[in-house]
Amino acid sequence: MNKILLILFLPVLFITCKNMPEDNLIAFEMDGKTRQYMLYIPESLKANAPLVFVIHGLGSSADIIRGFSRMDQIAEKNGFAVCYPQGTRSAENTRHTKKGTRFWNVGYETHKNETVDDVSFIKSLAIYLQQEYNLDPEKTFCAGMSNGGDMSYLLGCEAPYIFKAIAPITGCMMGWIYDSCNKNDPVPVFQVHGTADKTTYYDGDVDNRDKWGVYMGVETTINFWVDRNECKEVNIDTLPDIDRNDGSIVITEKYTGGRNNNEVWFYKVINGDHEWPPGWPVKSGNGDLNTSEEIWKFFQHFIDQREF
Repeated sequence: MNKILLILFLPVLFITCKNMPEDNLIAFEMDGKTRQYMLYIPESLKANAPLVFVIHGLGSSADIIRGFSRMDQIAEKNGFAVCYPQGTRSAENTRHTKKGTRFWNVGYETHKNETVDDVSFIKSLAIYLQQEYNLDPEKTFCAGMSNGGDMSYLLGCEAPYIFKAIAPITGCMMGWIYDSCNKNDPVPVFQVHGTADKTTYYDGDVDNRDKWGVYMGVETTINFWVDRNECKEVNIDTLPDIDRNDGSIVITEKYTGGRNNNEVWFYKVINGDHEWPPGWPVKSGNGDLNTSEEIWKFFQHFIDQREF
């Protein structure tokens, strides 16, 4: 795993928020520490609207993922709020990253000396935003890119009572998360991953060859969530090959009939690399898939299944 990833964590003793106009970030003070995030609220947002978290990758930022995901436009069209939390900076140089690299603490070996509790941060921020903007706790979701996808899996395991469905893009389940993810009810999962990913390997790294820590392969992870959600049926299809020059196609696997109507969707990008299609940070990857639109389609499907 030649990582460009991301993540997030909770006790709340004191919380205040203030605008930071110099960089469009908002400060969030929790338990004596100041964290940051960006927020998009459509002007016509209705009461009890959904809330979607979008989490950046290792070495990235809230502003970068906000730009390339274009989730603001999806939110404006469909009437939901979007939060882009910002990771903290690493305290020291490591084997894989330089001091000051933004990250999410999902337990990489390279961050073994880091103590930041990102799960608590994101949980606290979600609760605050739900209350401050009258957003629906039953329609709060999480998506993330790479390290942010890893964080999405961690939140899906640790906080399913807050994040009702997750969408990890090019993310993985660290071995320790995979082994411990049995304490709470399962959540619906939507994963997009390229079979030729050179950063978060499709087959994982169960022998820890790259010294990031053990992490599971994509198919092992999908099977894990299919089993946890007790899905009974699967429909396999291929998206239309709109871009014949991108060198890849997208095979969709949709597992249905699970507990509480939960579903698991897996979009396998054949020959796809470490990307958020139609390409990150510019259109350089698969051109058949608009990942942000599909993420919202998955979350909207969850809402429709629950018949709120």
